[in-house]
Amino acid sequence: MSIAKFLAFPAVFAIFLAACGEVDGEFEDISSSSNYGANSSSSFDIGLEWMPPPDSSFVHGAVQITLDTFYISKNLITQNQYKKVMGENPSKVKKDTLPVDGVTWFKAVEFCKKLSLLMGLDSNAVKLPTEAEWEYAAIPGVIQRNYDYWEWTNDCWDARFPYEENNPSGPPNCPASANKVCKGFNKEFEERPATDPYSKEIKGSYISFRVVLKKKSKRNF
Repeated sequence: MSIAKFLAFPAVFAIFLAACGEVDGEFEDISSSSNYGANSSSSFDIGLEWMPPPDSSFVHGAVQITLDTFYISKNLITQNQYKKVMGENPSKVKKDTLPVDGVTWFKAVEFCKKLSLLMGLDSNAVKLPTEAEWEYAAIPGVIQRNYDYWEWTNDCWDARFPYEENNPSGPPNCPASANKVCKGFNKEFEERPATDPYSKEIKGSYISFRVVLKKKSKRNF
């Protein structure tokens, strides 16, 4: 069955609307390639610039964290990129080059799943970044932040962060309907509002997102 036909079955695709998880197996090193689609088994490419994790260490408070290696999109997902995958543009102000906004957490997760399949990868290959992954990339400036937007993360909200030292990803056994962590608005680094996953904005401000591609190999920092 082709990907297009598979995505046409909403009842089947609803199964995938859990958090974008990790994917088993290894991916080739993509740090030297701006467009991973060119290296995958599919020619589908929306022009993402994948950034490798930084070489500098990241310690949150007094906690040293261990993460699997990952690649993160340098910029927020644009309206044009979102349209190529989802076939719609929910943004308030329409402009292809602006970050997409008005996207619920569930829609961001759906984008991850569809993009993974369209790229010819496992449905969990592309995901939303965890809070720890976002911070690790944001501290040394690996990612390009847009201070007009909050950004969805994959994590359920909990007052405790990090929840664990190895690949922290929020509290365990958290339902999809639980509040999620948003990051990045207005140059704030530590702010992490508990946000309803059905929300399309936070107190009148925009919510957008970026994505992560996992590579299964341990890395300490």
